[in-house]
Amino acid sequence: EIRFGTDGWRALIARDFTFTNVAIVAQAYSEYLIDRGDADRGVVISFDTRFMSSEFARTAAETISSNRIPVSLSRTVTPTPVLSYAVKHQQATGGVMITASHNPYQYSGIKFKDHYGGPALPALTKSVESYLGRNKPAFNPQEIAKNLSETDLFPAYEQAIHEYVRFDHISRLRGKIIIDLMHGAGIGVPERFLTGDNIELQCLHNEPDPLFGGRSPEPILKNLPELVSVLQKENILAGFATDGDADRFAVLDPKGKFVELHDLMPLLLRYLIKSRGLKGRVVRTTSMADTVDRMAEKLGGITVEEVPVGFKNIAEMMLMGDVILGGEESGGFGYYGFLPERDGILSVLLVLEMMAAENRDLDSMVAELRDSYGPFVYGRIDRHFDLAVLQKNLNGLIKNTPEKIANYHVKSVNLIDGIKIYFREGAWMLMRVSQTEPLARIYVGGSEQQMVDMILAAGEQLLTRTVGVK
Repeated sequence: EIRFGTDGWRALIARDFTFTNVAIVAQAYSEYLIDRGDADRGVVISFDTRFMSSEFARTAAETISSNRIPVSLSRTVTPTPVLSYAVKHQQATGGVMITASHNPYQYSGIKFKDHYGGPALPALTKSVESYLGRNKPAFNPQEIAKNLSETDLFPAYEQAIHEYVRFDHISRLRGKIIIDLMHGAGIGVPERFLTGDNIELQCLHNEPDPLFGGRSPEPILKNLPELVSVLQKENILAGFATDGDADRFAVLDPKGKFVELHDLMPLLLRYLIKSRGLKGRVVRTTSMADTVDRMAEKLGGITVEEVPVGFKNIAEMMLMGDVILGGEESGGFGYYGFLPERDGILSVLLVLEMMAAENRDLDSMVAELRDSYGPFVYGRIDRHFDLAVLQKNLNGLIKNTPEKIANYHVKSVNLIDGIKIYFREGAWMLMRVSQTEPLARIYVGGSEQQMVDMILAAGEQLLTRTVGVK
């Protein structure tokens, strides 16, 4: 079965993600574009470092080009934002990225990009789904020879990055920077931008590995032990990581401590407004803390929009204009004036630019933020589940929310995505179904570690008792 989630289609390689099914999806996408009327503008296709990604990409390219649609196929592995920029730069009708992002190595997937260089909105993916299986996938060697070409997608993206990022600021940094590429599509990319006499760049896991070193290529603390170890042993300005397709990122301070994206987003917002004179809106997913809301209020003239999890929901807001910064808890940030797309590489560079411009390290910036807005502790639990049972019982939890959880009093409930419970004591808990993996996710934010741990444990117990988590 082929089902699209918040970010395209992901499935287990060989079981559901097969050459046959990739061709079926590519045929459906082709028919949708033809009926939309702009297929002649062409499609750009690229891929990550997973098993058979290049071969799956070629299957998609051959199917689409057999439908008499021009296809520009990347010669090499690229990050997703490089593919997205190519779609906009080439004025193509859309793009196809073969990736499963941060999922475990057993998965692959397809992300669709629309003509604006960002994630396809739900209306597009629903339309593509409606075309699935209508016709057999096309394969026409003559049309392939005529319509399929291979290209290097990096030059246009590199130029755009150099025009957007203030490298004259970054060049003031003196010291060592370390980036964990997690064996993903970001391999070889930092070296394109971070060169110079003052900066020493070290890249970890900077070679392709379809097994991702035995870990999921998700830039969370438990998956970054080597990065933490190096930071704790050496004198380094900051540590970074990018995920499997390099559209998301993580930041660690010089001591190897994880910098929460809930803290980084308000810091970047303040910097972008101060350095670029921007005014407008900020968009965050419901899984983010409200620290950025409070920063926006302090700065004045900035409104905040809260949307369901999934960067497509942020992108939809960015397409309306005047969005300074869009961010999600999982490390996907998008920026005004670039693309309505998350970009891990650009995010790393902007954090470095901020550090250089303010002549401060990250831990001092976070400490100042916490002095202003109070302490913040965050935790997340992911658990495998039976989807049908989970949906049924989460609906029951929404209808019958307890008055107290772990001795904390329920104040209000937000149903933007799953159920987000706010407590009188200042904490919050979000429980939702992942649309990209067979997981239930529990997110908790609060002022103390003990508070967060207690609510997480109670939430997990509640979910286990109600849902039957595996």
